[in-house]
Amino acid sequence: MDRASESQEIWVFSTLVVGFALSFLTAVVPHLDGAYRLEPLMLAAWMIPYIILSVIVWFLRGPVRLRTILGVVWIQLLTVLIQRAILGDPDGLSLFLIPLATALGLLLLVPQLCGRMEDGPLGPICGRLLKRR
Repeated sequence: MDRASESQEIWVFSTLVVGFALSFLTAVVPHLDGAYRLEPLMLAAWMIPYIILSVIVWFLRGPVRLRTILGVVWIQLLTVLIQRAILGDPDGLSLFLIPLATALGLLLLVPQLCGRMEDGPLGPICGRLLKRR
């Protein structure tokens, strides 16, 4: 196995580990009696973007890879912070919809993340935006 392949495998593995750990922490919800409960549906919803991201990370190179991973992590952290700390609802609907929207966004942006701006379903939009500059 060559060094480039090992590096890619480390990125994929670390993405999955970080994603699954954050998903687990998000899915553990405080209950009324002071105990915590695990929401399996929320755990599954938050693991979907990280599974898709781990496949995309294999094909990314350079700083785009780290920015994409950090972007998904920030989306998750901000969603949980807003939903739990600001709104006060520990298992609100946005905690289920945001990861699915993130997964859909990742799937739509795969060609753009890989550097082919005019390919894919969002290609015409990205092509127009880049031609204006």
